[in-house]
Amino acid sequence: MLKINNIKIEVNTNNGLYGTFHTFNSGLNIIRGNNTSGKSSLFQAIVYALGFEELIGGRFEKTMQSVLKDQVEYPKNSFHSVLQSFILLEIENTKGEIITLRRFVQNPNRKSQLIDVYSGSILIYNELESRPMYVHDKGGASDENYGFHMYLEEFLNWELPKVLTNKGELRKIYIQQIASSFIIEQKSGWSDFFATMPIYGLNNKEARVIEFILDMDVYDNKMKKQELGISKRILENDWVNLYKRFERFTEKGGGKLTGLTQTPMIINNLEEINILISKDENDFSISNYLDLMIKEFDELDEVVALSVKEKISDNEIQITEKEERLNQINFDVEMISSELTFDKQKLSNFSYQLESLNEDLRKNKGALKVQKMGAEIDLKVAENVCPTCNQEINDSLLPLSVKQVPMRLDDNINFLSAQIKMLEVNIESLELKITEKDKNLRRLREIQNNLRSDIRELKRELISDERLPSIIDIEKRLNLEKRIQFYSKYLEDFSELKEELYILSENWKKILEKQEKLKNDIFSANDLDKIENLTRNFKLLLSKFNYSSKTINDLAISKENYLPLAKKPNDNLFYNIRFDSSASDFVRSIWAYTCSLYKTSEEKNGNHPKLLMFDEPKQQDMSINDFTSFLNELSTYKTAQTLLFASFENSDETFNKATEGIDFHLNYIDDKLIKPIE
Repeated sequence: MLKINNIKIEVNTNNGLYGTFHTFNSGLNIIRGNNTSGKSSLFQAIVYALGFEELIGGRFEKTMQSVLKDQVEYPKNSFHSVLQSFILLEIENTKGEIITLRRFVQNPNRKSQLIDVYSGSILIYNELESRPMYVHDKGGASDENYGFHMYLEEFLNWELPKVLTNKGELRKIYIQQIASSFIIEQKSGWSDFFATMPIYGLNNKEARVIEFILDMDVYDNKMKKQELGISKRILENDWVNLYKRFERFTEKGGGKLTGLTQTPMIINNLEEINILISKDENDFSISNYLDLMIKEFDELDEVVALSVKEKISDNEIQITEKEERLNQINFDVEMISSELTFDKQKLSNFSYQLESLNEDLRKNKGALKVQKMGAEIDLKVAENVCPTCNQEINDSLLPLSVKQVPMRLDDNINFLSAQIKMLEVNIESLELKITEKDKNLRRLREIQNNLRSDIRELKRELISDERLPSIIDIEKRLNLEKRIQFYSKYLEDFSELKEELYILSENWKKILEKQEKLKNDIFSANDLDKIENLTRNFKLLLSKFNYSSKTINDLAISKENYLPLAKKPNDNLFYNIRFDSSASDFVRSIWAYTCSLYKTSEEKNGNHPKLLMFDEPKQQDMSINDFTSFLNELSTYKTAQTLLFASFENSDETFNKATEGIDFHLNYIDDKLIKPIE
């Protein structure tokens, strides 16, 4: 609850102290004054003291009337310069806690961003300690020590939700945006629903505010979807980064990665993710390859070291086998190199074609746009006639001599778009193919280098001292030992990588499960009940206020933004009620909707602050009877507080007629709001 108890305004001038003091009660408070009495200044002072002045068109003291910042006129035609001015506002919450706010309008030593908060009544504020706070600066809505709107949020026992901004960031709804649902000022407030709501880069801001006011579950569901979407994007990014680590790790071990994709997937069996290492034209998993090397090393240990002479025959056989293998590898390298050169040239051609097609598409779209614009303003080019030489222009790039019916521009655009999509698919496929061939080529070249090195060592041993032990056997044993050590550590590191992958996979599974659960879960039963209640209240109040632009049964509340809609005649299409309502009827719809939000929140335990503020709600020559119906409705809200500022056409007769039989508290501004204080 946000209840306004008292307001005091003090204005120091070069002719003494001026100001005013007003007390407000629960229920309907009518603040009556003639058009030049300062009635709207009082409305604006309340809004300003709360830091909500964006609702009246700006920020800081510039939004205030001249009487509070420049000069006081009292009596008529007698002007006094303002030296200093401030507003004291006493407010109360649901718990009965009372605080007083002081905000300066004019003070050369203080910025108007500052608000002093006193824990107690306005009547004794100067005996209380104050806390300086600020508004309309970074931290004003989030600084726990000095942010006034953060403090006000806590004072009202609100927990403002975080919503998605236009930049995709999560940020709290600002309390000023909530305020636009229950404070309606005179100049712009009656032009649309939530007309004065600040935007702050928030998507579908009206819906987010209403979801909070009515405490709807859909907000939580949307937040869960938003948070899920963010988690999904983060995991997809983490997966890509991990995939790149797997690729680098695979290259380090000279193998081929299998079973893993660049996009997240549910992995039921980690053994399906593997790195295959080639040996003698066969592929082995890391563990099998390691077993193979250990077995080979053990066999070498069991064999007595042979001399060079004893190994001549065996070395010659190995040289022959390795040279044959090298020849085959050389052939494969040459073939793949040629294919890669061809594929890369093909990719270059595809890229050039794609660039040309995109340029053609851009030109065709531009031509179509110009043609459509020309058709509306009667340009010759739009009639397929050259504006310079008056010759015929076909809707095509084909020469005029070619007697062929060309495609229309929109057909050509569709054709080009299809060609671009097809080419993009081909490019993507070709890029993957080139990547795989590059990997294969690097692997073959590594085998090629190893074979050449082995052949050189074997040939060198053939011409060495025959009595010496075989250097190749010794080096082979040493190399095997090193490789066993390397791949033992490599296998451990691979297992750790797979553990990271498994965690991501499990998180991906949870995200998909949550996504499926939320897929059709938009509105809860409570939400549907609240929307139905809001619709029912809105229609009943429209009838009560004599709305007549549309049949009441042809009106509805949107489930997209929860704003009123009108049904198109003989159709099931709906559109904004403003477009099919008279000026006075649209004001009636704002009355009805603002009251319906309060009533629905009250009936369904929402978050409405139980405060309604209206500045001159009798707009567009509204009939007295309908205005009386509006006042009568407001007078029934006993647990709420309504502050209604109205001139009643500067007529006692109009005032008496409009308020006859209505229970209300009157604050009458006699003569001027700001007067000398004795």
